[in-house]
Amino acid sequence: MAAARLHPDPDLDLDLDRTDATGVRTTGSRPARPAALVAAAALVATAASAALLLGPVPTATAATATAPATPLPAPRFLPEPPGTAYSLARGLSRDGAVVGEYYSDVSGQFTPRAVRWHPDHLGYTVLAPLTGDLSSRPAGLNGTGTVVGASYRTMSDNHPVRWAPDGTATALALPAGVRGGSASSVNDAGVVAGGSYDDTYRSKPLKWQADGTRVDLPLLPGDTAGSTAAVTNAGVVAGTSERSLGDGRSQETPVLWSPAGAVSALPLPPGLDGARVDGMTDDGVVLGHGRRTGGTEFDRVLVWTPGGAVRDAGYGRTRAVNSAGTVVGATFDAHRSAFAARWNPDGTQTLLGGPAGRQSEAMAVNGAGTAVGEAQGPDWNRTTALLWRPDGTVVPLPPSPLSPYAQALFVNDAGVVAGNAVALDAAGEPVAAHVIAWRS
Repeated sequence: MAAARLHPDPDLDLDLDRTDATGVRTTGSRPARPAALVAAAALVATAASAALLLGPVPTATAATATAPATPLPAPRFLPEPPGTAYSLARGLSRDGAVVGEYYSDVSGQFTPRAVRWHPDHLGYTVLAPLTGDLSSRPAGLNGTGTVVGASYRTMSDNHPVRWAPDGTATALALPAGVRGGSASSVNDAGVVAGGSYDDTYRSKPLKWQADGTRVDLPLLPGDTAGSTAAVTNAGVVAGTSERSLGDGRSQETPVLWSPAGAVSALPLPPGLDGARVDGMTDDGVVLGHGRRTGGTEFDRVLVWTPGGAVRDAGYGRTRAVNSAGTVVGATFDAHRSAFAARWNPDGTQTLLGGPAGRQSEAMAVNGAGTAVGEAQGPDWNRTTALLWRPDGTVVPLPPSPLSPYAQALFVNDAGVVAGNAVALDAAGEPVAAHVIAWRS
């Protein structure tokens, strides 16, 4: 199994920013306000402390036209380290382990620490930074409890790291002369994909074998930068190779690296002159975004089969793909309003329903075709967590005791959903967030 998909944006937005895997920020995101979060955490602690640890909460009445065909999973707050001001979910494994980051108010400094919650959701393991560093963030996890990410001395001075299931951190070697780097994904054998960057923040793709040996992945001839997105259990790495065109523009080509490290370009559909890889399933289905010839936006949904055939699925922003080639994300109308969408393997597109008058986006899809995501209110903060069944039926997920607002970001094949419960102040600003899992 490939590493579980993590949200690509590490910024401290309680709506997780509307930044896609290509790094393009879209309108409507609001930055979190850490000082307010701590104040709110204290205010909600008394009301929520029992719910945080006492297990599932009663399912609230959902505003649905008809009763769901099967019971919805119940929400459960995950336990947090002492002194946590707020926490954010970053990933979910096939066995139900959740990874994320938590923030404590330490001398006025807000520094994230990576954490892995155990599959039974009754305990956690703090993934501490490397000795001498201040913070840590997760970026990938496998099915054996190994997590990879970055350890930070400062936010611009970071080092790739692999955490063992017991939380032990191991620094992954970087090439000489680079500024820093990070690890992005890990397979079940412990092979890690990631990269480094120099003083100009030009990135280079890297791989580390299970024994820690570093492999410098080659770029396509003439290219000068690159990045990795995923590694399969077979050891195949997917990513992007890039060259500068000398006029402020760049040429991106989607690539695969074989287990031996050989690089090969993935084909592009007619009418496109570049693409970026966003992710890959363990059986080799690759998801990416393409750019029209002469255009500037990476807004074409691309899917490559394990055999290398490419499908231009249409216009939109995607978040995830499953092994059948089903893609979820959002499409846009003429006013750039977002609406949750599914791109089907047969080439058709399905608009997924949501609350009337609200924008929506699907964030993840499992092997059965169940998708999860959210609908946003007019201020982008009053989010409702949604679940779409394989037949397209949409149902709101039960809210937590913290507030009616939540985000569903991940779903695995067992139907476990992970995300964040969010509280707002009287002005509608986010002031608290805590990791939550919905499970039957």
